[in-house]
Amino acid sequence: MSIAPRALARLSNAALYPSKSSLTAAFEIAKKAKIPQMPDVVMALKQEVSSAEPDLSRAANLIAQDLAITGHLLKTINSSAFNLGTKVASVQQAASLMGLKRLSNLVSAEAIDQMLAEQQGTARIIWESIMEEAQLIARVSQVVPGISDDEAYLFGIMHDVGCLIFASISRDYGSAWSLNSHSEPSELIAYEKRNLGVEHHILGFLLARHWQLPDHVAVAICHHHTPGHLNAEDPRVAQLIAISKLAHYLIAISQGTDGLPQMHAYREEAWQDLDISEQDWTDLCDKAAAGELTN
Repeated sequence: MSIAPRALARLSNAALYPSKSSLTAAFEIAKKAKIPQMPDVVMALKQEVSSAEPDLSRAANLIAQDLAITGHLLKTINSSAFNLGTKVASVQQAASLMGLKRLSNLVSAEAIDQMLAEQQGTARIIWESIMEEAQLIARVSQVVPGISDDEAYLFGIMHDVGCLIFASISRDYGSAWSLNSHSEPSELIAYEKRNLGVEHHILGFLLARHWQLPDHVAVAICHHHTPGHLNAEDPRVAQLIAISKLAHYLIAISQGTDGLPQMHAYREEAWQDLDISEQDWTDLCDKAAAGELTN
């Protein structure tokens, strides 16, 4: 992994960033797990998007060079988690409809999927759960003003990646994850701190920075289990966290565990922080109860 320990001090300067000690512990875990590098096409696309005069056609051609990412990208864009109103048949069409920044987020998400999807055993179960929740988070974002489905999807894929990394290096982690991940996350976090020395959201933050994801996405990953309202300068941070908590609650409804205290707290926090109409809220809960949101 290319992040050097000396860079951790810079990362921990901001009030909402993890402490240097927790980032150092996460760095040690990441070294053991042999974290892959982001594909060259993704980094080239990021450079194009951030250039003074980004070129839509040039960016689309960059993406099209990677057939695997292109195929997954078009499948994702045309899924029920996204609502473009038309069938997207090419990267060029997607770029025209979505714009480069949105498309760049989805390309990053698909690259992460491609890097991490080849899992076995418990890690495979965790990855499938992460992808299912990412789709749900993207769907919820469609009724939340101020958050685009592409950044919600990218956040959704990344927010629990730390759990996947833990499962790859610890035989016992899967049992703790299975028991607590969707009902009592605080118990899972306590287990991680006690047995692995750092929590999955800290590791997720470090990986988000390593892969050069947007800063507000990285901060939201870091705090997606933080109780109460987070006073971040960028309102998208609090919105992504609240969408994540609502997604947790909706999954709990589908599993019949929504009455547990932590899921009730997530429901209340999401209700306070998200500008969702009562009708949209009711529709989401009804669909969760009917098992229609995670299909």
